[in-house]
Amino acid sequence: MRVVFPAILDGFACNQRACACRASFAAAPDACPTDAFPFRDTEAALLAGAAALGRGEQPLRDAAAGHYADHPIIAIATPQGAELTFSSLCPTVRGLLAANREPVALARVEGGWRCALRVFQPDGLLREVRLTPRKTVPWAAFSATRDSLLDLIAEPTLPLLARLARVALVLDLALSERNLPVPVPPLTARGFLAFRGFVESRTASAPSQAMVRFAADALPLWAQDVGLARSDIAALLDALSGDWRSHFRVRLVPAERDIAPAIEAWLGARLFAIPLDRDQSIARGYAEFFEGFALGLRYAAALGEVKQQLVGPRTIVAALALGEHFVAAAGEPLPSFEVPRDVHERGPRMADLDMTLESIC
Repeated sequence: MRVVFPAILDGFACNQRACACRASFAAAPDACPTDAFPFRDTEAALLAGAAALGRGEQPLRDAAAGHYADHPIIAIATPQGAELTFSSLCPTVRGLLAANREPVALARVEGGWRCALRVFQPDGLLREVRLTPRKTVPWAAFSATRDSLLDLIAEPTLPLLARLARVALVLDLALSERNLPVPVPPLTARGFLAFRGFVESRTASAPSQAMVRFAADALPLWAQDVGLARSDIAALLDALSGDWRSHFRVRLVPAERDIAPAIEAWLGARLFAIPLDRDQSIARGYAEFFEGFALGLRYAAALGEVKQQLVGPRTIVAALALGEHFVAAAGEPLPSFEVPRDVHERGPRMADLDMTLESIC
């Protein structure tokens, strides 16, 4: 069997007894689902276990035992073989993403993974992938589009925000035409400004109190990455509720060059996983993707403010993971990015645009 997975996670090995995700599974309530797909069931068990640890409850079982032995690897059968994705709730996975210095490439291995895994086989064997809840597209069309999106996010000549804008433009065109594949639209000043405004609006509307509650419940899974203790949660609330634009400029913007490879690694791994890892439509998966990115930046700036230091690679990956899983766990309705239609006024020149993270604030 052919196995496909992000190459930066080749050789992955999670220390099952020492990793925080194992300790959280050991504390997960018995009422949590015990089979590893849909993947969201496993995530729910892991987050419930982390919250139990945070409350001081004792583990219910051995950390390396039970039905969660495959975590953080998720194996899904597709028409082209098995695909493996990796949960960013696992600190070991996040460490590999934070250490990455190359664009995300895919590894294709014949003969299977290096160890036995349970492979989930979706209904219909994924010959069709849901574009929207009611519209499907052929697997081949989805796979080709996903490959082009991974190429876009790895484009070295554009800033990360501009690469994300190109991804958003592809998805906007696909959803407006209700079809895949679609040609990759050129990046125009008007399209970029629309996307930048969308990210800014989603960052500005972050629900700070709910985000802090989620971060506090999940603290055992991510605190070690940023050196935060439970006593810092009040300061995190103050930072998330405060002047986020100032925190962006002081804690996040000066670090953009150093943290860009880690952000790119997280983006590439997420683009490969969507929408199969959470068994949802492409439209919903990408709505969560952009929302998680915006809220992840908000988390990162706040964490830098709490620690009174620039955001580093491990912090940005932990923050993006927090944003991702906060959005997934909330399951709230989300706006989709749409390019304004029928706009005829003259746009600015591309050369005059600020495409850095600072432009968001």
